[in-house]
Amino acid sequence: MFEIIKPGININFMGSRRKAFLFSGSLIGLSLLFLIGNMFMPGRGSMLNYGLDFLGGTQIQLEFDRKVAPGDLRVALEKVGYKDASVSAMGKTGYLVSMRSFSSITDDQRAAIEKSFMDKYKSDLFRIRFSAAGDHIKVRFHGPVKMDEFEALFVALNLKARVPQAELTPEAIDYITRVAKGETPKWDKPMPAELDYAETLTVSPKRNEYTILLESVSEKIEEGLFKALGAKASVLSVESRGPQVGKRLRIQGILSLLYALGFILLYIVLRFDLKFAPGAIVALIHDVLITVGIFALFWREFSLPILAALLTIVGYSLNDTIVVYDRIRENILKLRSHSLTKVVNTSINETLSRTILTSATTFFTVAAIFVVADGVLRDFALAMGIGIIVGTYSSIFVASPMVIFVENTFGRYFVADSRQEAEPMDEDEEEEGDEGEDDDANEGKPDEELTEEELKERDLRKAKRLRRKSRGGRGGKRKG
Repeated sequence: MFEIIKPGININFMGSRRKAFLFSGSLIGLSLLFLIGNMFMPGRGSMLNYGLDFLGGTQIQLEFDRKVAPGDLRVALEKVGYKDASVSAMGKTGYLVSMRSFSSITDDQRAAIEKSFMDKYKSDLFRIRFSAAGDHIKVRFHGPVKMDEFEALFVALNLKARVPQAELTPEAIDYITRVAKGETPKWDKPMPAELDYAETLTVSPKRNEYTILLESVSEKIEEGLFKALGAKASVLSVESRGPQVGKRLRIQGILSLLYALGFILLYIVLRFDLKFAPGAIVALIHDVLITVGIFALFWREFSLPILAALLTIVGYSLNDTIVVYDRIRENILKLRSHSLTKVVNTSINETLSRTILTSATTFFTVAAIFVVADGVLRDFALAMGIGIIVGTYSSIFVASPMVIFVENTFGRYFVADSRQEAEPMDEDEEEEGDEGEDDDANEGKPDEELTEEELKERDLRKAKRLRRKSRGGRGGKRKG
């Protein structure tokens, strides 16, 4: 089997654990400093550069009929009215445009629309509701009104709008037709026949509510870019998310990390021992904080894919930690005469080859994605790469030393200490047990009656008994 680290290596990792704790503490402190500092830094104002997933906004995938420079596209978007747009190239003529502006109309335009309706209809107006994307409004009145008057209001505001077409009920059509013929039919409804509208998707006569369609974000961008660039832009996809949805996703993302850490704590307690659990949790928090801190330092966008990368880092780091913990648990039984520090150090050395190989192969895969990919996928690969490096470091220098720290600090509170329980006999003791009768027979014989080989075996057994006696017998305690 290929091994980078040859068997029998003995690097004193635990001798540097205090320096490692100081280094990790410094990194965590800097990460927290970056997160808090961003809240007070001009142009940032929040801990992280939250993406559209958490703040709300619109993401549009565009395809042009010819190649357009990214700088020209940003200038054109500013002319359309979207100054906060970020542009990412996708292929030769495609772009992914992300912007915080979720609505196609501004707040000033909303206020102007409300004022126009209030001035026109006064007390007849009940309310106006704007859609979150600003692509339509619902206007409700106390009674039916003429819809052909709506268009003039939007023309005066220089806004494009599609006013619903009036469709009369069959009774109203019949009444108007008979009146045109000179008849005098009877009309029993409270509203005039000209306002007896039929129920449609955009007209609700029972509620006296009318839906007016406005220009959508994609339509506004298509037309504006064509005027500014002279290139035809086709909208392939549009994804919009409101601020409230983004806030809910942000809270759910934080809760998902907390739930993951809680269940991992329970798993470690059940799988190993209570003394192992704090180290695993501290290591995972260490990995997440440092990764998030780097994103805060360079103001990289923090979106749902990055949150998925953090959860992946938690799982990856935990897997590496469990491998080391499993070897520590095995060696606690095998190396009973050694201190816990020596056992932990030996266990890390024994699993070092596996740790490096696994981390290196995973890191090279993520690095390839980072080089080839672009946009959100590149940020995902960046988060994964940071997490792999930090996670490998923490499984050696954070999680494992924490076992020693917890044992030395709180070991007296553990009721059942696995190191003091009756443990299986080692190989020497098993061999001695199997040959117990021969031992008793040889002990009483003079040296002259024993062969040279039997004399050596008798001396070796005496040395083993003296060694067990010096450490307190088979059930003796381990040295501190």
